[in-house]
Amino acid sequence: MVLRWFIADLLTGRDIADVQVMTSSTWSRSINKPERLTVDLDMRDPATVALRPRQTMAPGRTVLACAAGDTIIGAGPIWAHTYDRDQKILTLDALGMWSYFDHRFVLPIAAASIDTTQFIIPDPSAAGKTKPNPAVGTYLTGLEYGTIAKRWVQQAQAWTGGNVPIVFEADRTGTRERNFEGAEFKNLGTVLSQLSQIEGGPDIRFTPQFTPDMLGVQWVLQTGTDANPLLASATVFEWPMDVPQSPVSALKVTADATRLASIGWATAGRSADTVLVSRSTDTTLTNLGYAAFETLDSSHSSVSEQATLDGYTGEATTFGRSVPELWSFNAEANRQPYLGAYWEGDFCRLSLASYDPARGVGDPYLFEGATYDRRITALSGDAKGITVGITTQAVI
Repeated sequence: MVLRWFIADLLTGRDIADVQVMTSSTWSRSINKPERLTVDLDMRDPATVALRPRQTMAPGRTVLACAAGDTIIGAGPIWAHTYDRDQKILTLDALGMWSYFDHRFVLPIAAASIDTTQFIIPDPSAAGKTKPNPAVGTYLTGLEYGTIAKRWVQQAQAWTGGNVPIVFEADRTGTRERNFEGAEFKNLGTVLSQLSQIEGGPDIRFTPQFTPDMLGVQWVLQTGTDANPLLASATVFEWPMDVPQSPVSALKVTADATRLASIGWATAGRSADTVLVSRSTDTTLTNLGYAAFETLDSSHSSVSEQATLDGYTGEATTFGRSVPELWSFNAEANRQPYLGAYWEGDFCRLSLASYDPARGVGDPYLFEGATYDRRITALSGDAKGITVGITTQAVI
């Protein structure tokens, strides 16, 4: 499958120009992370030189994108140039639109003009005390998690130069609440990631697409709902592994028990008088005869709500109740299901016969034949477009 690589303006999504890339160029996507695109440009190619990449592909200003037909596989800001003069190769490193919000904060537009001494103000209810100024706080309640994420992004767009081309879903009311003070300077990209990681938190994806006139790029902010937090197609994509001329090759299975957890702990708080401790217990492993396993997450020092911290420990024991097996394989891009039909997060089904060396079917490690229901966690490919690397995990 021939892939199209092109650039566009980050702020507007317009000014598309095609780029010829070397076959060493790659793309990859993962659940709840920005996609990654790394391309090599041959600076001995007159057409590439004519584009003046140092100017027209400026880091921080330009988007790099890759498309299969009318479906954009990945698109996001170019963050780095690396030029090798001896080899005459320019390497561009880009990440998906999520990465842009790693450089924004959860702050209302009022923070752009308020006196910086006013982020903290006197507390009228306690003489000599201070409190955060609510004028620069962000307080959201009565919404679903996904709509809270939407409001954070919309708030960032209100700033001068912040109106990158994002398309939003309709609001969803709910029971969720998130409150941040301006003086906390919460990183927007980080809090989006944290929201997706808590128990019951939604998948979040900035899905790139062409504008209706096909002359620009925009990103749809997609989020899972509170009722169904996973982003997944209604289609279950199937790859048979034992049929003649199977589209599947290079299957690798990796099992890793280092995240087993029957008891999950988490701590938060910046000082002894504000410390929070959370514990989650899951008896699945011990009921099966496993020894007890514990895990501690102390990476959320700024969390101030017990329910939020409990969400992290709940997630740890949910995923820690079994040994995760990652299955990775290559699928032919030009055979059904085609590249562009499926995304990370979609469900798939892999079929394998029982191991029978006499008949030459099955596998000596997987051994029992079965139809395996799995979820796609990552996708990858290169400029050749012949195969797609697919990584999956068992459906929990």
